[in-house]
Amino acid sequence: MQRSVYKVSRVRPQDVRAELERLWDSNLTVREGVAHKYEWLYRDAPELPTAVFLLDAETDGAHAWVGTAGVGVRRIWIEGREGLAGLLADLAVDRAHRSVGPALTLVRTVKAWVASEFEVAWGFPNFQAVGVFKRAGYAALGVTGRWVRVLRHGAYAARLQETPLPRMPASMKRAVERAVAVPAVASLAGGTIDVVRLIQGAPQAIAAARRVRLRWLDAPDERIDQIWARARGAYPVVGVRSSRFLRWRFPARDGLRVAVAEDRDGNVPRAYAIIEHVGDAAHIRDLFGERDAIGTLLDLLPAALYPSGAVAVSMRYLGAPWLVEALEARGFSRRPGGRTVAVGVGDAADAATRAVLTDVGAWYLTDADEDT
Repeated sequence: MQRSVYKVSRVRPQDVRAELERLWDSNLTVREGVAHKYEWLYRDAPELPTAVFLLDAETDGAHAWVGTAGVGVRRIWIEGREGLAGLLADLAVDRAHRSVGPALTLVRTVKAWVASEFEVAWGFPNFQAVGVFKRAGYAALGVTGRWVRVLRHGAYAARLQETPLPRMPASMKRAVERAVAVPAVASLAGGTIDVVRLIQGAPQAIAAARRVRLRWLDAPDERIDQIWARARGAYPVVGVRSSRFLRWRFPARDGLRVAVAEDRDGNVPRAYAIIEHVGDAAHIRDLFGERDAIGTLLDLLPAALYPSGAVAVSMRYLGAPWLVEALEARGFSRRPGGRTVAVGVGDAADAATRAVLTDVGAWYLTDADEDT
């Protein structure tokens, strides 16, 4: 077998569309098709990428594109100012060339470029690529967590005995546990727990509802921009949340809605959540706003989502611990799994900025900040 010699080229996306789509189709799972992906990334994005990287393999004098890596462009808020960041995405190498050497050559070349072009770059390498990113010089910022609150316990009958019921009378709890063994009444038992859990959160929800109401939108609008302008100063490092960006990141579709928490007095928007229903689960794709308003929104969500039939509500997150505390105080629990976040700081960053950008506690990352 002939050994290949690898070289990375930085090219304009529009010049290599066919090659990109072929590499994506062969090596990535693309939900809506590679043509749609190209349009979304390279024609519709608020900040259009100007470059993509292709890996060339020369084997016995013959050349072929065998890998690619992309860099999305995101606006980012860093301690009181806006800058540009790179989002590392779409690392793909053809199966015949999937050894460490080719991937490392590609990732190192991309890292050198993003360090000269952006203030910071981050990515979500899969478990097979984490080691490659580390060897290329990226730091591991942390691992995203997934927090879940069960809304309809009947669907979780097999786990009912493990469900925390701190305020349920012991006799009622024993009755519910016995019901788990009887399928005909398991659903009813689950409904009992649903009511108990909602009642437990009722004082906070009632207090929240006196001050704030949820307004439901089909798509982000100018209220998102108002929330961003009002709240961004409390976040050391966060991707810019504009209505334009969020409409692109989360295109309107069935099952996707925006909940805006606004003051009853004056209708001032304070926080929002982008929620997508997939099957019987409600996923918080993004959550942002003033910190106290985020807590209020989380107080109101369970009762608002329960009538939709959602079995559970979940959120993925990595960053400042205050949001984890807010989620767990409202009955969310962390589930296993998560994605490693790799970060590389730009060459021009001073020591203070570098320290902030490598501190996971300064960041705020949700599904909005991912590469898909």
